[in-house]
Amino acid sequence: MLHGDPKGNKFSLVPSYASAALSLDPPRNLTSISPIGGAWPLGPHGSSSSHHPRCAAFAAGTMWPHCLFLFLLFHKTWAEAETSCFPSEETQFFQFFFTMLLDNISSTELTGMATLADLPIIVLDPHTWSLNICWPWVQEVTADSEVKKLLSFSMIVIRNAIRFLHEMVTKAGLDYPLIFQIHAGCKLYANGTRWSFVNAGEGGRDLVTYKINRELWLPQTSTPLAKLISKTLTDNRAVSGLLEDILSSPIPNFILMLHQKGRKDLERQVPPIAVVFARTAGPAQLLLVCRVTSFYPRPITVTWLRDGRELPPSPALSTSTVLPNADLTYQLRSTLLVSPQDGHSYACRVQHCSLGDRSLLVPWENPSGSSAVGVTITVLFLIAIIIGGVWWWRRRKLTGSGRDSRMFLI
Repeated sequence: MLHGDPKGNKFSLVPSYASAALSLDPPRNLTSISPIGGAWPLGPHGSSSSHHPRCAAFAAGTMWPHCLFLFLLFHKTWAEAETSCFPSEETQFFQFFFTMLLDNISSTELTGMATLADLPIIVLDPHTWSLNICWPWVQEVTADSEVKKLLSFSMIVIRNAIRFLHEMVTKAGLDYPLIFQIHAGCKLYANGTRWSFVNAGEGGRDLVTYKINRELWLPQTSTPLAKLISKTLTDNRAVSGLLEDILSSPIPNFILMLHQKGRKDLERQVPPIAVVFARTAGPAQLLLVCRVTSFYPRPITVTWLRDGRELPPSPALSTSTVLPNADLTYQLRSTLLVSPQDGHSYACRVQHCSLGDRSLLVPWENPSGSSAVGVTITVLFLIAIIIGGVWWWRRRKLTGSGRDSRMFLI
């Protein structure tokens, strides 16, 4: 599967996990399938208090593997040095990912997803090629927007895209299998401006990009395939005109309506859960692990404290990328190499917007330090027992001597 970075137009090749091999023609009973794959009926009464069954896997913790991986790649995935929640432009960022694995001339595997911010809102079923709407408020907005018409033509667009790519592959004389992905999106900013993009990649490389408002497709590599596709699409004014029309009004309006209706889900906050444990990293080293999970939104800051003071970045300290959970929350791990005998105390500090001005502090006590304290306390206790025993013995001896003297005097 390919992922495109909208700012750098960079694609990276990664596995496609859960796609069913499909023939070029969709299933025979396709005419009986709703354009949105059996999702709630398009209409004012189509809302529901629960997710569509096809998308319920997200909330139930069984997200389709290929969707989970797309979810991972939506935005930057490192632990960001900030605790602010999504700014408005992040919750008004619509993206569409569409991946095609062309096994041969008659077999194609499909995966696809549309997101708002980092929430999957529409998912392509790889088995039926139908689109499933994941949230009731998305269904409601779709029913009242121009996007409803676009979705009704989704199957035609998919089939034409597949045929076009097979034609280009044949003309370029390439061998199967090949992987293509289209990555398009639109972000609305608070100042009223917007940024739209349409990119395509092949085999882990940039292929072509569309220049908005210029009706021009530019090759991103010097390969014959990139040149052929860019020239063919540029000459096809119908495709460019359709893109210009969609990105100028229907999609921006759709984003605004989605943001208004889905604000509760888009701006939700889930506090993190953290735990610290140790693993042996070598004969004289311990690896402290701070596991932070179940937080949302993504921005989070994780630092280590030694004796109450924050540790600066060093080779001994490492923080993983932020990874998605199946319930649409996030997780990460931060590790620190320490010496078991250094006598210091350590703590993992987590800062997240759901915590407000507070921080989550999870301590780890150095066992060597605890042992030293225990030995000291034991020694002091033994000394106290010895002193007390001597004092009791001497007092008893003196008391006994006094009794004998009195008896003698009597």
